[in-house]
Amino acid sequence: MTTAVPLAASLALTTVPALLVSAWIWRRLPALLASEAALRLLRGLGPGQRPGGLVTFTLGAVGLVVAWLAGFIAPAALSGTWADAPILAALGLLAGATGWLCWIDSSTRRLPNRIVLPLAGGCLLLFAVSLVCGALVPAPPGAGWAGAAAPAVDGLLGALLLLVFFAAVNIAGALAGRTGIGMGDVKLALPVGLAACTAGLGGLLIALIAMNLSACCQLLTARLRRGPRRGAAIAYGPHMLVGAWAAVILGPAVL
Repeated sequence: MTTAVPLAASLALTTVPALLVSAWIWRRLPALLASEAALRLLRGLGPGQRPGGLVTFTLGAVGLVVAWLAGFIAPAALSGTWADAPILAALGLLAGATGWLCWIDSSTRRLPNRIVLPLAGGCLLLFAVSLVCGALVPAPPGAGWAGAAAPAVDGLLGALLLLVFFAAVNIAGALAGRTGIGMGDVKLALPVGLAACTAGLGGLLIALIAMNLSACCQLLTARLRRGPRRGAAIAYGPHMLVGAWAAVILGPAVL
């Protein structure tokens, strides 16, 4: 007999890491960006080159709301065992960084390695822990060959597929001499792919559709405001995160 993660524990597993990550980024922001030029591009900085109260509250609230939604909705598509706990914690890590990465990338057109790499590493580690735990706990009724480890397997495979896809797009753009997907986006593909595929590999399709629709909306809005302009670039990181959370939130109902 398997035991699912209780709702209260699920919400705690997502919201607490989100709050901790948000606090860490706020506290270490100047060091994490490691660039005076990038800091000057950020709006709303207060004393000590850290965001003011309104910016901090808004970005923290974004992470908390997304984490709460993930903790409430995502378990419906997971294994229904305690092997889900590390996955929920990984979703919390990504949620806590979401608002900050959107703000930073939109302002500076870069995703700092000192945020993205620890985030990707932490999420990968937690999914690996879930994989091991899923192999040890009894498989839930109706589970496939992967048993309780299925969400972790899907997440890891989805992360690999998305990483390869974005790396290929980055290389193709470089060979063609055109700017497009940057290396920061390629690195962000790891945690985005992990999160998007927790409900199954079909989450990757939801994420790709959502992120491209979101990017198209921004491009269309920019064109309407400024008129036609060739070579206009946008920050793609925020749209990747929109895609990831669209898959997490919509996946359990669609897949």
